[in-house]
Amino acid sequence: LLPASSVAQEEIAVLSNSPEVNFPTDITFRLDVESPSTITDIRLCYTVDKITTAKLITEVFPKFTPADKVSVRYPLQMKKTGGLPPGADIQYWWKIKDGSNRYLETIPKAVKFDDTRYSWSKLTEGEVSLFCHTGNRAFACELMDTAKQTLSKLSRDTGAYLERPVKIYIYANQTELLVALMFPQEWTGGIAFTQFGIVAIPIDPAAGSATLNWGKRTIAHELTHLVTYQMTFNPYNDIPLWLNEGLSVHSEG
Repeated sequence: LLPASSVAQEEIAVLSNSPEVNFPTDITFRLDVESPSTITDIRLCYTVDKITTAKLITEVFPKFTPADKVSVRYPLQMKKTGGLPPGADIQYWWKIKDGSNRYLETIPKAVKFDDTRYSWSKLTEGEVSLFCHTGNRAFACELMDTAKQTLSKLSRDTGAYLERPVKIYIYANQTELLVALMFPQEWTGGIAFTQFGIVAIPIDPAAGSATLNWGKRTIAHELTHLVTYQMTFNPYNDIPLWLNEGLSVHSEG
């Protein structure tokens, strides 16, 4: 038997690479990495999935002390970036270089900016996914029927349709919704994040028929904003506000 031998590390090695989501305030990206020689450069790259004219990649330079083994933490703070809606999708990767010109770019990983304060149930039909953390399945199905009827009416009346999937988040009350937003207006009753294809609305299933009817009209209104945005998005101009809002009001019935 030949004696056991050890092979010296010749490449940059990632020891750990994981994000920590703290909705709605921040995402902390964590990286532990080592190399045969001093690590001199680390960059975090990320991109947010949304409708844009060109894919935007953000590159940041976390602070660290050069060494053979490095731990990096970078907090992406929503107060500085403007906030992300619940359910936003992010891809991120790292670029690492050492003093001997070794270079490593990690494989992109996905992270969801989910509102993990609640246990969400999901109902999907076609291009629409509905998320609820309160109420029974009949409640969720009734709201989904509203979404389907809205899309059918839009298609029949205007020819407009969803070009990509959308998500609808149902909070139990307005307070829950406002806490989920980074810079909310106190009068916010429902909100459409048109670039992201996400809607957030407060509907209490125990509040009675008046609240439920308001919630269904709000779903129709905000969902129409998503369809309108997807149909008319371009890098040159927007449709008039009166037409945008008018289509959403029309969808309410």
